Amino acid sequence: MKITSYKPVSRVLAIALILAGSCYAAADDDFDDRYDDLPVAERFKIRIGGFLIDRFDTTARFDSTRYPIGTLIDMEEDFNVDPSETVLRFDGFYRFNKKHRIDWTYYRSRRSGTAVASREFTIGDPDDPDGGFIIPKDSRVQTTWNFDLLKIGYAWSFLNKRRYEMFIGTGLNIRRLDIEIDYQAAISNFNQQDRLDTAGTIPLPTFSIGGRWNLTEKLQTIFRYELFLLEFGDFRGSEQDFQLLLEHSTFKHFGFGVGINTIDINIRAQDDKMRGEFDSRILGLLAYTKFYF
Repeated sequence: MKITSYKPVSRVLAIALILAGSCYAAADDDFDDRYDDLPVAERFKIRIGGFLIDRFDTTARFDSTRYPIGTLIDMEEDFNVDPSETVLRFDGFYRFNKKHRIDWTYYRSRRSGTAVASREFTIGDPDDPDGGFIIPKDSRVQTTWNFDLLKIGYAWSFLNKRRYEMFIGTGLNIRRLDIEIDYQAAISNFNQQDRLDTAGTIPLPTFSIGGRWNLTEKLQTIFRYELFLLEFGDFRGSEQDFQLLLEHSTFKHFGFGVGINTIDINIRAQDDKMRGEFDSRILGLLAYTKFYF
């Protein structure tokens, strides 16, 4: 199984940027006045561009509701699911004033893979006809792993001047996850096949912190760190999402931006037949155009 860890890097970058922003702000002579008299440069902004996901690291395990007997599956290595992808992504915000705004993000991922099983895989409880099966070694496995992501949140800028901004916020990370695993195996003189088809919409409440620093009148750097932790009934989950962007307001109402985005997701969910565990780590690059007013 691959082990890839860049989560500590995102944490260090987030902490460093927060401290740097605080130091810059504290050094300002009129720091006590948290808002200046200049109008906001961007009241409405939408970013449209590509999210170039350079690396997915996804593991999944499907257990019965009674026993943890499922096999841990590395989706990229074991089932040859696409390890990278480029998707269309939309981000933006509407600012009511210097203190308050609404943020949003939307993109969708569509990945699939075909592989020959290198070992036996247990899905759920094979003793339950409706709750699981075993994928034999050398079976042909086809996998689809799709998700849609919509983020809607509120941000409060507790410090917002022409040169810099710091904010905290909260909101919902609504993730639609759709997983299909089909297999076919030739055993003796007959063929054997089965499939797992499961889907669900998971709303995750999140907390965020971030900021902006204007390097020049046209060039700015932006960071954002989101955290989610929840344990409720048969559902547990955590997510960390870190962005670091560099934007240029090239023309009036129009500009460009690039950046990095790392995402670490851990979900434990259960229904009446099966219990699932999903871990996903994503490292991607952002390249986009922005429209602002």
